[in-house]
Amino acid sequence: MPVRSQWTGKVIDAASSEPLSSASIILFSSGKRTGLVANKEGFFSVSQPAICDSMRVSMVGYGSKTISAAQLSSGNHFEIRLEPVPAELSEVVIKKKSALDIIQKAIAVIPSFQAAGNFECKSFYREIIRDREHYFSVAEAVFLIQYSLKKESCKLQLLQGRSKEDVAYTRLFEDYHPGDGPQSAAEKNFATERPDFLDAMKIKYFTYKIDSLVRFDDGWLYSISFDQKAEVKQALEKGRLLIDADDFGIVRYEAENSPLGTPYIKHLTGSDKIFAELLNIDFKRKAWKHRVDFSKADDKWLLSYVGSERKIGYRQPAKNIDLDLTIITELLITDLQSPVVKEITKEEQWKQKNMMINLPSAFDQGFWGANNILSPTKQVKSIVEAISKDNKEKPPGDSVNDWQYMNRNYFASSRKNDTITIIPVMKCWWDDEKNAGMLYKEMQGDFSAETKINIVKNSIVTETPDKGFQQGGILIRSNDKEKGDYVFLSIGTAGNPGAKLVFKKTSGNRSKTFTDKIETMSGWLRLVKKDKKITAWYKNESSDSWKKTGEYEADWLGENTQLGLAVYAGFSGTGPKMQPDMKAEFFQIKIELQ
Repeated sequence: MPVRSQWTGKVIDAASSEPLSSASIILFSSGKRTGLVANKEGFFSVSQPAICDSMRVSMVGYGSKTISAAQLSSGNHFEIRLEPVPAELSEVVIKKKSALDIIQKAIAVIPSFQAAGNFECKSFYREIIRDREHYFSVAEAVFLIQYSLKKESCKLQLLQGRSKEDVAYTRLFEDYHPGDGPQSAAEKNFATERPDFLDAMKIKYFTYKIDSLVRFDDGWLYSISFDQKAEVKQALEKGRLLIDADDFGIVRYEAENSPLGTPYIKHLTGSDKIFAELLNIDFKRKAWKHRVDFSKADDKWLLSYVGSERKIGYRQPAKNIDLDLTIITELLITDLQSPVVKEITKEEQWKQKNMMINLPSAFDQGFWGANNILSPTKQVKSIVEAISKDNKEKPPGDSVNDWQYMNRNYFASSRKNDTITIIPVMKCWWDDEKNAGMLYKEMQGDFSAETKINIVKNSIVTETPDKGFQQGGILIRSNDKEKGDYVFLSIGTAGNPGAKLVFKKTSGNRSKTFTDKIETMSGWLRLVKKDKKITAWYKNESSDSWKKTGEYEADWLGENTQLGLAVYAGFSGTGPKMQPDMKAEFFQIKIELQ
């Protein structure tokens, strides 16, 4: 499907023209709110909905600005200049309420600002790991998050993701991942947990002070600083709270480990501690800081953004690992809140053992499609380029614009000269059109399609896939989504590392698969459709003659069809290593009408 166009913009200080990092952007569309924040350089991009009422841009300490539907319809790029509003320290307000009074009131009203029942939201997550000055990985993903209020917990489901990892550091963390990952960020919602400085039973361990009143969204916020008391022998936090002066909703908090609690930091606890001891891992939490934002929608204060940085010492002598890690994560809630449509199953759930670095590498230009994301900064782009250079990777090609996309989130694609590359980024079972993807063209009548194909590992292009069912090839399918009938001729693995030629035909949700051993994961494929019949052909690179590998006959072939370049990635296990690691390269694609 074609990608919807984007609105892009930059948020700047009207007085100094400096970019405003992390400005809040809310898009109002037929009662639905889409959330976004500007990146550290003030840039943002957002997918244009079919109907848009307005876009509101806000920043703490600045007057807000609303862009009307008429203004939005007049262009695609906006420079948004926000006027600074000086902070105030109001003696009247301070006399009426102490800092502790405000904190207690804010804690008391937290339940009233929560959803009435279970809810879900879509989010974008980015994770960057570096060792000293050497960047180890960048990973990004779109997750569905479902919150259970009764259980005070949340589940995550990976919808789409990708990573870029320096192969010199490949799989250092197979045994234990040092970061908390997306689960920890999602749990910053007050529906699942509260920090100690907002816990009614623990505020006695902290001191609080009103610093000022600051402007936000046509209202005022209390800016309250806090720190743990000197006599408290725990590793607690210090930081700043921004609290709405009218309804006492928490708008933001910024927190970091307090120097007063450094001697009492617990590096690992519970099963993590036992696991690390068994593997002889020395794990030290050195420092951390968080920023957590909430946005108001329908009288509820909803989690909208989490940014964290953790500094960790990681030693594992058996693997000769000695790292000083900085792990930077950001979680952006894009669709703020919706009722749960379908509960995430146990099989679909993102688990603690899953790691972002296990996601396939796929940084093509249009990867995210219509999903709203946190725009990459120049730093993120330079990190990706540096890792690619260290890996001796070829630069990515252009977007594939003359083919349509089915389920864009399942794969990445690019074109360079006469070659189209497709990389599966999620399991693609091809049971139906809902859990697999392809590039395709709508076809009428009879035709033939042929291509040379080469299958390699995406992580190490000098090797071929060695796990599960990882294949790439030509697919012809019915236009009728209810039927889901198709024919797939492919090359790849079929349960073991050996190269296989696979011919799969599906009719009425029943499949038959035929496999032949071949010498390499490279060769020529050809499908010919004539009337209601398809014949499949194959030839290896060293041969001039085609070999017939199968045929298929069905009534649906008498109708219009879809011709696709597709990938298949299936695994029997659910562990973090059971993720696609393949790249399908299609050369000299030739489609001829008969």
